[in-house]
Amino acid sequence: MGEYYHHKYGMDFRCLRYPGIISADTQPGGGTTDYAVQIFHDAVKTGKFECYLRPDTKLPMMYIDDCLRATLEILEAPTEQLKMRTYNISAMSFTPEELVTEVQKHLSDLKVTYKVDKIRQDIADSWPMQFDDHNARQDWGWKHEYDLPELVFTMLNFCTTARQLMQAN
Repeated sequence: MGEYYHHKYGMDFRCLRYPGIISADTQPGGGTTDYAVQIFHDAVKTGKFECYLRPDTKLPMMYIDDCLRATLEILEAPTEQLKMRTYNISAMSFTPEELVTEVQKHLSDLKVTYKVDKIRQDIADSWPMQFDDHNARQDWGWKHEYDLPELVFTMLNFCTTARQLMQAN
């Protein structure tokens, strides 16, 4: 519809399709990709994590800072650079197993179990394993800054600091 209004009426419509967004600012709410946030809270708090997806379930993800920056960048991009009005953006794709491996580089005692939730697994299986964002990279220079190691380091630092602050109060 946005494409239609852009071509028919000249409306400056711009849209991004985001992958799973990872942020430590809010608690996970039980969504399909929320395992990738919950692991950090559980790792810091209890040293244990139970994942509701299969270990080999690959999904596209992005750290919140990249998400916010991409949103600003498309809004500020000169309209003549935009060859389309709706763009995929992406940063990384990983599996729960790959995320666990990266977290365990920092917290080697983390114990992980898998108890697959059929409903969330079916949802995850219906999604693409990665987003093709070459148009965003080509048209307006999109480039993510956070990869998996940087994401894990940042999230663990945030969760550890937040926990220390809560314990101090």
